[in-house]
Amino acid sequence: MSRGFVAVCALLALLLLLSGGNQVLFLQLHHAGAVLPPVMWRLLSMFGEWSLVIAALLLLAQRRPSRFPSLVVAVLLGIASAILLKAAFAVPRPFLVLPAGSVQLLDVLPGNGAFPSGHAIASALLAGVLAQGRRWWWQAGLMGLVLLVCWSRIAIGVHWPLDVLVGAALGWAIALFCVRRQWPAWPAAWTPSLLRGLGLVLLLYSGWKLWSQSPNEAYVLFNLLTSLTALQLLRPKKNGA
Repeated sequence: MSRGFVAVCALLALLLLLSGGNQVLFLQLHHAGAVLPPVMWRLLSMFGEWSLVIAALLLLAQRRPSRFPSLVVAVLLGIASAILLKAAFAVPRPFLVLPAGSVQLLDVLPGNGAFPSGHAIASALLAGVLAQGRRWWWQAGLMGLVLLVCWSRIAIGVHWPLDVLVGAALGWAIALFCVRRQWPAWPAAWTPSLLRGLGLVLLLYSGWKLWSQSPNEAYVLFNLLTSLTALQLLRPKKNGA
């Protein structure tokens, strides 16, 4: 089922590219987003914020240290692919391309390229990791959450459908590739210190973001959640836990 999600997203992206319907579908989904208030789309979108996704993956690594190397590789691949592809394609955001008044921008307009969606990559990567070994209905629920995050980026007005479909396929594929491989492991004694160190970095980063940039409630909430998760990473693990 996990591989099927990647295949379906990739196939839909290909059909959308060949049909030339990217802008038309964007406008349809963007205007359909009016069914929910803007705050709901911003809150859904926060599940694709890299700092929150990384914090969740580190918490998973704290509970299952054997997964730590694969999760580190997954995050590095996800961030690198987003940065490189955005720079390579430099696709402008819908708000900058479509006629004035056709797009209602519901959040801060990012300054980088649109393709692919970093939020889609991050949310699909986390969901793909959490889906491993789960029952079909659990996997389906995670896929549904990823699709809602993807729709949120369209409803907010910052991504094309092609951006989020490719991002979702890429993030889930990275999760499958990394979790199912046996990566070289560092000494087990290093893991607690590494997790605490990364937790401290996340705590400082999210604290700085709260202090310097809080344009809306979603930014406040995901940085607070990141901070709380980071604090869990800083707590010493009890023996036998």
